Order: sequence, then structure tokens, then C-alpha cells
Amino acid sequence: MSLYGALFSGVSGLAAQSSAMAAISDNITNVNTVGYKSTKVNFSTLVTKQVSLTSYSPGGVQSRPRAGIDNQGLLQATNSSTDIALAGQGFMVVNKSAHSDEGGMFAYTRAGSFKADREGFLQNVSGWYMQGWPLMSTSSATPPPGASLVDVAGNTFMKAYKNETGQTVLINDNVVSPVHLQPLNLTRIGGTAAQTRNLSMAANLPAAAKVGDSFNQPLTIYDSLGTDANLQFTWTKNDTNAWDLRGYPPAGARSMSLVQRPQPPGAVNSAAARLDFLGMPKSGGKLNLTLGASSSTVSPNWTFDLDAATDGATANHMSTQAGNGSVGEFVNNLATDINTAYRITLESVEIPLTAGGAAGKKLVMTGSNGLPVTIDTATASTAIALAQEINKYSTDTGVEAFVNGGKVYACATDARTVTIADETAAPIGTPVLGGAVGTLVGTGKAYCEAVGGSNALVFRQDYAMAGDLVVAGLNSTLTLANGNPATQQGMDKIGDADTFSVKALDNEYSAIEFNGDGTPKKINIAAIEIDWANGSNDMNGAADSIGFFLGNEGVDGGMGQKEGPYQLGYWNQNGAKFGNFAGVSVGADGIVTALFDNGVTRAVFQIPVATFTNPNGMNSLSGNVFLSTDNSGEPTLRTAGAAGAASTASASLEASTVDIGEEFTTMIVTQRAYSAAAKIITTADEMLDELVRIKR
Repeated sequence: MSLYGALFSGVSGLAAQSSAMAAISDNITNVNTVGYKSTKVNFSTLVTKQVSLTSYSPGGVQSRPRAGIDNQGLLQATNSSTDIALAGQGFMVVNKSAHSDEGGMFAYTRAGSFKADREGFLQNVSGWYMQGWPLMSTSSATPPPGASLVDVAGNTFMKAYKNETGQTVLINDNVVSPVHLQPLNLTRIGGTAAQTRNLSMAANLPAAAKVGDSFNQPLTIYDSLGTDANLQFTWTKNDTNAWDLRGYPPAGARSMSLVQRPQPPGAVNSAAARLDFLGMPKSGGKLNLTLGASSSTVSPNWTFDLDAATDGATANHMSTQAGNGSVGEFVNNLATDINTAYRITLESVEIPLTAGGAAGKKLVMTGSNGLPVTIDTATASTAIALAQEINKYSTDTGVEAFVNGGKVYACATDARTVTIADETAAPIGTPVLGGAVGTLVGTGKAYCEAVGGSNALVFRQDYAMAGDLVVAGLNSTLTLANGNPATQQGMDKIGDADTFSVKALDNEYSAIEFNGDGTPKKINIAAIEIDWANGSNDMNGAADSIGFFLGNEGVDGGMGQKEGPYQLGYWNQNGAKFGNFAGVSVGADGIVTALFDNGVTRAVFQIPVATFTNPNGMNSLSGNVFLSTDNSGEPTLRTAGAAGAASTASASLEASTVDIGEEFTTMIVTQRAYSAAAKIITTADEMLDELVRIKR
């Protein structure tokens, strides 16, 4: 029995060492496999129960392979942002199909070498697709009940997505199913635009300015569609150490107000509405305007007839049916007729004045009072500098200038006639409200207050009243030749009415008051509200208006009133134009952030980490993935880096845990053990042969 037992024990040794050699061969061949976990073969004894104290019954050995699935491999840097490694315990969730709702199988891996497939889904080299939690911006301050929220850089997102029927699906972040886990598709991220949420400005308002002196300042913001909008601001000194600020709606806006937060209530310091013309309306069209306020019984009606046969700007082709004469007279008469409660402002026609001319090039402005002003355009290298230079002499010339779209525009401010020419007396520019080429004819009935560069009418409520100025009947018969509305506002009605409002003012306070040292004493404007007619989101209320920062009270660094000329110190805004998708980055918390070529970033996805009670009890499959079993326990999905789960590392891969030196050393030991087991068999065979020869 002992000899046969020894023979079988040797055979078990051969089998066990063969199993060990197989594991070593797998380990060595996978030394460069990303995320591979080496397998060790342990041995356990096979013991035959001993029935005699004087003899030994051999048993043998049994191999026990053990995968080191919970071992951490070294992290190695790569050049791809979609390569993802885990530092710590846990696994990434993957599915064999990009469309898990149509089939496929969930599995778990640490092989994070992901690339986009032809449909844009992230797939690793073994063909398994990344799964995780899509993120959506919360559209309101109160997310839906049951939503799982994620804070990313102060912005709140919820784990949710829109299904193919357009319904919002809230994610249960501890369920492994096609409903609550989705693949990451890079082609569906699209582009993005960042709406301006905050605007800051610092400038010096001249301490020596007289009451009534004004200074214009253009600034740029972005709406929710990524369209840039040029705001025109005018600072006007209204008292000692006190200035008003007037803002004019940009093109595409229905109205704009400068308000004091919090809202409500909030004092409105400046309010205006705008009507943009999309082109030359067809002949015979009429624009009917009814102006009125809830606190007044005065509701004057004005009808503009259009003569489309005359060349020039749309606004210049309008006259009043009631015989009030020119547009300039209409502007003046309207303010007089309703006790100066309202004023309508006509936008000036373009007069481009080129900045940065050749050396010695001069712009000469000669008013009817015989006072010539000469400006060297070579010293004014930018449009803003040229406009500021022109405005220095506005008292002498009766001409004011402002900038829109990088161009300089001029308009008459009083009853003088001003000739604009270059040094050779050749005329430049185009007239405002008539007159010879190169001449501005001021009637005293037009205002240089609205932005330039397009055809528009601007309405403003100048005086504090309890009710809003309501403009009605915008597009009675005023249409383009193709029958479409002639104004942009007519394409974006409020409800079913062609109406919009200019907010009631509260002029009790100046926009800004200064201390004797030139620092702000009181800043009474903190936000800009804009209603858009171009389809973008309105900027209204405490949550959606633009925060307007003009500095801190009592300290320098923002708006100031010092000796010297008007000068813009700085301006900043946090919006951005439309940007195309440029790539992704992955944070340590698994947040996948989309990067866009306009500098905007947006969180779009979060990679969960699945943890197991006994990860070494999982079953392995081809492709370096594992399945949960009864031995491993069910997965628990956790946020990366939280509750003991691994953190994610972008542009990194986890190396194989194989130590090739150790494997070769173990191979030598295994080879010798195999030879020794074989020797047991040959020796036992020789002993049995001797036993057989005894009978012979």
C-alpha cells in the first residue's frame, strides 16, 4: 500500500506542479496586459487517514490557484485623456454592448484603456463599454424629489438623462441595470455656450466734470445662445459727487434695465426697450405705436408710414401720419405732448470714422459757430480711443461719438450744422437726419443716445412713475416682402400680444455716489436684466440676471472719481461664445468634464466605482473582466474616492501586477519540484520491480 501510495503521491505532485507552471506561464505572457491581476498557485496537502501507528499511508498534494484580484498595480502615465486607472479598491463597470437596453452583460474591470468607437461610445481594447451616471444641470433652485445631486465646482448637477421619449429619468446610483447606468458617448456632447452671469467694470469718472457731462462706454456680454451682444452705457454727472448710469438694450433684446438687488423689490435706475428692423419693409406698411402707463390715462397713438422707395436707413423713412413732420420733430413732440413723462429715442445712422489712419491724417470738424476741431487719427489707434478723442470736443462741435462692433459712429447733439472732413477737405461719412454728405445737421430734436450700427427704435421711460411704459401694436401691417415680421421683436411675441414694457423707474438714487476721496460712497446698481427677442433665455430675477460689479464701497479698485480724464480701468465678464467639443478630462472623483474650444467646461458624466466584499471570489472572463458570484458578494456602487472606493486617474493606466523576476524564480522552483515528483515515481517503480523479482 505504501509503495502504491508513494506512486500516486508522486503523480499528484506532477499534477500540482503542472498547474503551478500553467499559472506562471499565464502571468509571464500577461506581463504587459493593462489591469491584469497575477495568479499564484498555492498547495494544500492530501492526507490519507492513518490506521496504523507502525506504517505510513501517503496522500499527496493538491494545487489551489488564487487570483490576486485585489492587488494594486502601478499607475503609468499615458497621452490619452480617456485612459483611466483606479487607485485603490474597486472596479469600473462595463457592458459588452454599447446599447445595454438591447442586450449585453454587465461586468467589472480595471483595464481602463478606453477609446471612442465609430459611434462615439467609449470602448476598451477588449471590446467592453464604459458605464456610468450621466449628469444634467438642474434647471431650477429646487431639483426634482429623489434626484441624486452632485456638486462640481460650486455648480449643482443631478444624476439623470433624457430618454428617447424626452422624459427625464432620475438615476438610482446603487443599481446596476440598463436604466440606471448609461454608456458615455463623446459625439452626443455637442457644443456649448456660456451665458454671461457676472460683469465687472472699473473706470475713472473725471472729478472736474460739470453737471450734465456724459461719457460713453461699450461693453460686450454673451447670451445663452453664445451670441455676443454689445451694451452701450452712458455715465452722466447729475450732481456733486453723484453720477447716473444709463444702459441701452443691445441688438436682439426686447428691453434692458439696471436694477438694485435684491429683487423684489429693487429700484430701477435705467430702463429702455428696443425694436430692431430685420430689413426694409414692403411699401405701404404701417407701424402703429400705442404708448401708455398703468398710472396714467394718457395713451398717445402714433402711426408711421413707410416709403420704401427712398434709399437709406429704415428709421429715416418714417414720418407721422398726423402731420407732425420729421422723425426728429416726432421725438420732441412726443415728450412735450405727454408732459415729458416718456421719451422715444431714434438710433443714429452709421457714420464710420476710421481709426488709426496714416501718419499726419487728420479729422476736421467745423461747427456752424465757426469753431474748427482737428483730431489726428494716427494718435487714436483704436476705435474706442478715437471716439473718446471726438467726445472731448463735443461741447465745441455738437458731435458725439460712440463705438459699436469695432466701428466709430457720430451723431448731432444740438441745433448746429457740423462739417466733417479730412485734411484735404474731402468729405467722409454719411449724414444723420439729412444734410449734405460729410455734414451733420442737428435740429435740437434728435438725441445721440442709442447704439449705432443697425436700424432700430429705442424707447425709454425717463422719469420715475408707478407704472411701466407699455408699447403696443408693434407690427400692425409692417412686414417684409416675404410676409414675415419686419422686426425681430415681432418674431418673439409675449403671449399673443405685440407688446413689451419698459420698467417703471425709481430715480430717488443716483447710480453711484462718491466720497470726498473719490472712492464709492454708495453703489445703487448691482444687476442688469435683459429680455431677449432673439430666442435666448431672458436674464431676469435674482437667479438669472447679470451681476454688475462696480467695486466696493469706501475703497479704490472699482469705479472712482479722481482728477484726470475718463478712463476705463478694466472690464471682465464670464460668458463665452459658442464652442465646439474639444475633449474630456476626468477628475479623481470620476467626474468627466467636457472641454470646449471657447474655454468653457461642463460636467457631463460620472464614473462609479463598484466595490465587493470579496473581490478575489469573482469569476474571470476573457478580456480582463470579472463577474460577481456568490463568493464575491453583490457590487456596491460608490463615488470614486469616497467610502473606501478607489479614486480615478485620467491619462493613466494600471500596469499588470506580474513581477517577472519573481515568476522566473518560481519557475525554477517549480521545475525542480516537478523533477523531484517524477523521481518519486521512478523510484517507486524500481522498488515495485524489485518486489516482483522476489517471486522470480
